[in-house]
Amino acid sequence: MSKLLVVGAYRSVPRATCSHTRAAWTIANVRSLSTSKKEFLCLMPDQPNVSELRKRVKGAHYEGIKPLIASGRLVAGGAMVETHPAKDTAPAFKGSAVVYTGESAEEVGEIIRNDVYATSGVWDLEKTQIIPVCFSFRMEDDATADLNPTIA
Repeated sequence: MSKLLVVGAYRSVPRATCSHTRAAWTIANVRSLSTSKKEFLCLMPDQPNVSELRKRVKGAHYEGIKPLIASGRLVAGGAMVETHPAKDTAPAFKGSAVVYTGESAEEVGEIIRNDVYATSGVWDLEKTQIIPVCFSFRMEDDATADLNPTIA
């Protein structure tokens, strides 16, 4: 179950304040939740016809990202798919979507270039996008950062 992380929840706002103002106050204070490091939304599309290659190097990919997750450099990530798969149906992959932290887009680009999906030719690095982002809020998930090898 997910819950919104809110610093200084509504109780800290005077009761006389209207709900619209309380909501704006809460959103402004939730912004302080963003990490001190810069965050980047990274979209790495797959090269054409690499589904078998992706499967072969998936284990090495997961081993390679574990230290990034542990250090907080990889905040969120997973597969980009053609459509959400039906139950018990394998997704049609089209790439990866990841949120990395770093000091610069160049630093994050180096992390991407060193990933086995990049070095083996799964990702199309020429079409990769590294987008600076500033998230306004975060959801806290009760689950830990478990890797789901059946999806990504």
